[in-house]
This record gives sequence, structure tokens and C-alpha cells, in this order.
Amino acid sequence: MSRFERALAVLFALLVFTLAPRALAQAPHPSAAPAAADAHAEKADPKAEAKGDADEGHGGDTHAPHHPQKLKVGIEIAALSKLELGPGTFNAEFYVTIDCEREPCKPDLDVANGRITGKEKLVEEKLHKELKLKAELNGYVDLSEYPFDKHVLSIELVDKADPLEVILELEPKETKVASDVKLAGWAVDRWAAAVEKHPVAPGVDVHTLVFGVEVSRPRVAAIFKTFVPAFFMIFVMGFTLLLKPKSAAGRLTAATGALMTVVMFHLSSTSSLPPLGYLTRLDKFMIGTYLVYLVNILASVAIVRFDEAKKDKLAHLTYLAAGGVVPGFGLCIWLAVFLRLV
Repeated sequence: MSRFERALAVLFALLVFTLAPRALAQAPHPSAAPAAADAHAEKADPKAEAKGDADEGHGGDTHAPHHPQKLKVGIEIAALSKLELGPGTFNAEFYVTIDCEREPCKPDLDVANGRITGKEKLVEEKLHKELKLKAELNGYVDLSEYPFDKHVLSIELVDKADPLEVILELEPKETKVASDVKLAGWAVDRWAAAVEKHPVAPGVDVHTLVFGVEVSRPRVAAIFKTFVPAFFMIFVMGFTLLLKPKSAAGRLTAATGALMTVVMFHLSSTSSLPPLGYLTRLDKFMIGTYLVYLVNILASVAIVRFDEAKKDKLAHLTYLAAGGVVPGFGLCIWLAVFLRLV
């Protein structure tokens, strides 16, 4: 072996003894590999759980593919009671029939304008359900036309289980008001039903089935209880217009006394109504009657003053003018009230 070869051998041995300890120190121990894998798995698990929790939390806003089921719903009103004009509440008892398009058929109907106080299942089949419900509901009360007011008593049905996955359709054959339905003090005039759509997202609607019953006060009873007494008081006032100018003092006394009577009648006839922020038709009629009485009182005062001043000609002219102005003014203002011009 030459000197050159011996030098290469020595150099190679030095490199081996220098690098071998470092390689052994950096190499992982065989038993440490599973522990490292477990540690890595434990380190990754919290992220996976956090992601799973995030996905689960987000799932409340993310729905399955939108394949809504159609429910054909029919309503039959069996009874109406306890209409309260102040809060606009009433009680209703009604039957509901539900026909599902497919299974699973698990409708959970609720009223959007009140609360259900009783529920009874009459028929429970795979695709057909029949229920009897009792509910306390809120209706639409408008007293602006009192005593000829009409009100709509509505029932708004929704599916509270999954309203986005249900399409409500009206079943006309099963929707009606029973012939024997009555409401004390009111006449049941007519009814109507429809399905309203409320968009909540592009292509996604919430369906509400609305059934409304219109009730009104009996007109004959309303006329005799409110307008006939007022007309009699106005008729008596009309006779005072026939009194001669010499009797103007008695005419003035009768007019002022009758005005106070009209005011008290107005208060008593509207005492049963709740506090309102607008005038009813009766209020407008009575205000017009006040104005007619005031015109008659002004004419009577003028006649008395002219008679005291010994101005018989002016007193007689005022007497004749009042005989035409007071009835004419009354007719004009009452027509404006009943024709809804005011």
C-alpha cells in the first residue's frame, strides 16, 4: 500500500468516527415513533373537535336539500265565543284535517295569532290526520264605523316543527263555517281562507294558512239602540222652531236643556266601548247634532235679544230664517256623516 492510499484510509476513518455519533443522536428511537404519532394525534384532535363543533353549530343555519312536503289543510269552525273589543281577543273551536303528500307525515300545527288551549286527535293515519283544536286568538277590531262596525276574526295556522320544509295548501272541500255557529251580540256574515307566503330566503317561503270570519252588529238593533233615541230628541227640538218670537225665552230654555240631554245620551251610548284614538260614526253623528242644537240656540238668543230691544221685524225675520236654516243645516251635516264624507 502506497503512502497515498494509507492517507486516504486514515482520512476515511476519521470521517466515520466524527459523523457516526451525530447521526445516531438525531435518529429517532424505534419505541418513540408510536408515542410521537399518539402525541400528534392528540394535538390534532382538539382541532378536529373544534371543527366538528363549528360544523354542528353552523348546521342550525344550514338546511338539508330543500324538498318541501305539501300539506293539504282544511278548517271547519265549530264555535266562536268571548269577543272582547278592547284587546280584540276571542275564543274559537275548530276542526283541522291534514293530508300529507308523502311520509313521514308528522305535522305540528300551531296558531300564529294566539295560543292553543286544547288539542284532541280524532284520526291518526299514515297520510291523513284530523284534529280538534281550541284556541284563544287575536282578531282585527276596527270600531270606526260603530254602531255599524264589522270585524274580522282570523285563525292563522303554521307548522312549527319545520316551517321551511312544509308547503301548506288549502283544502276547499274541508274548509267552512258550521251552519249553527253563532256569536252572542253579533251576526256571522261571511268567511274567506287563503295561504300567505312569507319569503325568508331566495326560493324559500314560510307558508301561513289564514282563515277569516267577518262578524257585524245587527243593523236593526244598532239603529234602534243608538239613532232612534237621538232622532226623537231632534224631532222634539224641531217643534220648538214653531214657537212665535214672543215665546223665544221658553224656546231657548228647551234648547239648552235638550242639548245637555243629548250629551248625556252620547256618553252612555259609547260607554261600553274601549278607549279609542279616533272618532266612530256615532261620534260624528252626535257632534253634528251638537252643531244643529247650537245653531238653534244662537237663533233663539238672537230672537230674545231683538224682542227685548223691541225690534219685532228683526225678531220675526230671525224666526223665519231659523225655521229653514236649522233643519237644512241638520240634513246637510247628517248626510255628510252617513255618506262617509267626513
